[in-house]
Amino acid sequence: MKKLNVILLLAVFGVVNSCYHEPELSSDIPLVCFKTEVLPVIQSSCVMSGCHDGGEEFFLGNYDAIVSKVTAGKPMASELHKAIAADHNSLQIMPPKPNEPLSRKQLDKISLWILQGAQNTSCDEVCDSVNVTFTADVLPIMETYCKGCHSGSQPRGKFLLTDYPTVKAAVEGGRMMGAVRWQNGYLKMPENGDQLSACNIAILQKWINLGMFDN
Repeated sequence: MKKLNVILLLAVFGVVNSCYHEPELSSDIPLVCFKTEVLPVIQSSCVMSGCHDGGEEFFLGNYDAIVSKVTAGKPMASELHKAIAADHNSLQIMPPKPNEPLSRKQLDKISLWILQGAQNTSCDEVCDSVNVTFTADVLPIMETYCKGCHSGSQPRGKFLLTDYPTVKAAVEGGRMMGAVRWQNGYLKMPENGDQLSACNIAILQKWINLGMFDN
């Protein structure tokens, strides 16, 4: 069933991002979890100083704000989708340069969330902090919660979190775990969103304890 769902997801994603009409949705595809799959990506990539943090530009830091820029069930008609899926060289692309655009995987996930009705969904976290690898566990955390700020030509704090060498260097610098644990004396990370879950923090710590391998 898991393999079938992956195939269906890819089929829908391809349609959403390559056509100008709204696709039909198969009921076999699981609901996208807004809380862990959509919200942190938008908070990381869009809710930064001078952008959509509630200052001069409109706020995008919570469900009510985000859904106000969405036409439920119609990704192609949604203001949010038009901005994040714009051509990389367009002045309308969000986040704007020098920030990196959202990845294809992130775009597809948000497209599917809108197609499914843009619901304020949450999900039960299934945590495996024992069998931890960088590729399957650590990098997805970085991509979802951190990469929006810590990528591009002008990363926040002047450090990147985009691949194995940059993540390993950040951990070895001695401040990452204090920051994600929101300990006193550390700048809280993610800066614009909720604290990482206890599971995600445990995964990062386990990877460190295992030797921070590129696996």
